[in-house]
Amino acid sequence: MTDLDELLKKKFRLHIYDSVLKNVLLITGLGILALIYYMYSDLFIRHNVQAFYTRLLPLSIAVPLFVFQLVTRRKYKFVKVLMYHLLLTSAVIMMYGICLVHLHENALAPSVTGTVLVIFIISLEIKTNTRNTAFIYFLPLLAFTLSLIFFYKPSGEEFTVMADIYPIIAAGFAINRVQYNLRYKLFTSGYLLDLEKQKTEKLYKETLLINADLHKKANEVIAHKEEIEEKNEKLQESNATKDKFFAIIAHDLLSPFNIMLGFSELLVESFNENNTDEQKKCAKEIHQKINGTYKLLESLLIWARAQKHTIAFKLVKVNLFLFTEEIIEHLRQSAEIKSIQILNHTDNDVTLNADKNMLATILRNLISNAIKFTPKDGRITVDARLIPVNSNRNLVEISVKDTGLGIAPGIQSKLFDISKSISTNGTENEKGTGLGLILCKEFIEKHGGEIRVETEPGKGSNFIFTLPE
Repeated sequence: MTDLDELLKKKFRLHIYDSVLKNVLLITGLGILALIYYMYSDLFIRHNVQAFYTRLLPLSIAVPLFVFQLVTRRKYKFVKVLMYHLLLTSAVIMMYGICLVHLHENALAPSVTGTVLVIFIISLEIKTNTRNTAFIYFLPLLAFTLSLIFFYKPSGEEFTVMADIYPIIAAGFAINRVQYNLRYKLFTSGYLLDLEKQKTEKLYKETLLINADLHKKANEVIAHKEEIEEKNEKLQESNATKDKFFAIIAHDLLSPFNIMLGFSELLVESFNENNTDEQKKCAKEIHQKINGTYKLLESLLIWARAQKHTIAFKLVKVNLFLFTEEIIEHLRQSAEIKSIQILNHTDNDVTLNADKNMLATILRNLISNAIKFTPKDGRITVDARLIPVNSNRNLVEISVKDTGLGIAPGIQSKLFDISKSISTNGTENEKGTGLGLILCKEFIEKHGGEIRVETEPGKGSNFIFTLPE
């Protein structure tokens, strides 16, 4: 036998397993219902306990097979196919038993008819090799025949009635084998056709590859030019990222250093006046600003490493109210200088998954910008709300709203574009690089969120961004 024949037989066997198990739940389920019905009839209508007992054998196989298939689904195919053919064998044995029970009764002829019907049904259902099929057909028949000869001794008329079973068995066996062989031939033809189809598809793909290679070689000059342009573009992007990083450091570090310089001057003057309380206050403020600046520098260095993909993007659970309070506290001194009130309207229980360093940079930049462009005695409000996306996902929408100058329409489109980076002085002539919002956009998109602005010149701005809950 060739390797191909072995492969075909193996594939066919697996195909047969799938064919057997395709309707096994339906067949066993209906079989169980039919057996229970006949067992009830045997006990309570016909009052025939012997007939009742003959039906226990197939029922004892059908119920476990039904449950086993229901629980395991597509696993243990071989075991379930074996159980299924044992069930068919037990059905034949049951019918022979019914014939023996009704041997000397008028019900013998209907029992033989039922046996013949069962034999024809299983002829359509037996899907196994010749050896197993012969076992299913002839071993029960042999046991049945020996029982007739040595124990039950039917009369000539009774034997004539039961003799119809023998040619039916032979016919059923022959029909089953013809059907099985035809099934194998059809499967073999289909499988071989699939092989040829696969070969054709492989040849077609190889042809496409050859054509693609020819096309590639025909356009080598163009491809080489595009490669050079792509490398130049990546080099420009790399330089722009470096420039942006250094500009961000200058932008975010300039403000706290100015504040620290102011407090240090007050500290020097208070020494001349021997004002201890003022000295303590200035020293405390300088310490807070140094600490905040250190954290800012640490965040920026982490971001720089992230640009090189050398660190993982780390999400943690953050209480937004407490986190916002901490950011506001670092910026409160800047707001008090301009008598600006910062309100945190975020609910106490709002939480989200975020990278804490990036989230701090986002809030710090947005609130700092709001302070910068809000005149004295103004108000800044930080708020948040949940936005349902679907049954399994929500977004947290965070807004930083001010009562400041607003943004002119011509500038709005340039706010988040690195190539059009702009800088506008604040209400107290505060300086900036215009890169804070670009950094915010990058970090928000890293989280899978979006940022937008709602603004009207002279009436303030509202920067709104979303982050996953």
